[in-house]
Amino acid sequence: MKIAFNGIRSGFSNNGGSRTILLSAQVLESLGHRCDIIANVDNFDWFKHKSVINYLPDGLDVLIAVACSDVVPTLRLNVPKKAWYIRGHENWTMTDDQLGQLYNSGIFNIVNSRGLQQLLTTYGADSKVVYQGIDFDWWENKNVRSNDKIRIGCLYQEKPTKRWVDFVKLAEILGAEDYEYIGVGLKERNDEFLTRYWTNASKEDLNEAYNSCHIWFAPTELEGLHNVPIEAALCGCLIVCSDAPMNGMGFDYAFNNNTAMVYHARDIEEAAFLIRAPRMDLVTNMQRYIKDNIGTREDNMKKMIKYLEEI
Repeated sequence: MKIAFNGIRSGFSNNGGSRTILLSAQVLESLGHRCDIIANVDNFDWFKHKSVINYLPDGLDVLIAVACSDVVPTLRLNVPKKAWYIRGHENWTMTDDQLGQLYNSGIFNIVNSRGLQQLLTTYGADSKVVYQGIDFDWWENKNVRSNDKIRIGCLYQEKPTKRWVDFVKLAEILGAEDYEYIGVGLKERNDEFLTRYWTNASKEDLNEAYNSCHIWFAPTELEGLHNVPIEAALCGCLIVCSDAPMNGMGFDYAFNNNTAMVYHARDIEEAAFLIRAPRMDLVTNMQRYIKDNIGTREDNMKKMIKYLEEI
């Protein structure tokens, strides 16, 4: 199959959404499909990837929009099959009415989480779930955690919906006598409560960060599939997360009393209460669930091809 991801209006930069598309293209090509990447802007430099092009290739079977701003250009182009790989609720870019029109525009909606699938039903739109998949060989539980203090990690991102402020509040409640706090993010943080912070971490750095933590705190409220807690869990962290409906975890892998410890969104007193009695037995449950239900990149791209063939 000859496929192209269309990011002509959105482009690519250093973020998880771009990473998903670029890795998906690599996997699709490894499976024997031709997969081009269309964009005017490519500022993604986390790893080497196929060069983008700024034109529509001849003979495409499928054109896949990568963002809401790319849907209308995709619909206008003369390609037999058209899809949209939705990896987040882009309500910071368009209004609910505009997004609702796009979800119901006749394009084939592919979402990367059950949470997004549930969201689209509120707009009366159908979709198919295709996870981006996990590189299981990247993540290793090295079991090198300190016995002196419980270390808690969190992802920093400047958007308010990521809720770094909740991590700050958690540290204030729990204090420093029995706990340490670390972070990872794209931009530097100098919060006094942090023991360590990784900026623009490589996968080796992330392995080190995750393996230094007993608990990974995930307070975010607006995601597609939230990958960072998956990676942390595979490295042996207990996941403590909010129950925000669009947190990218609750519908897909973080289930209360089964795989993760879940608190009511923004109730950080409750989060602290849970952390004081951590259910480390949930770590194995989470790892098993991720492997059985999220799956590899190859498995998920094969599923995407199946859905595209059926359009």
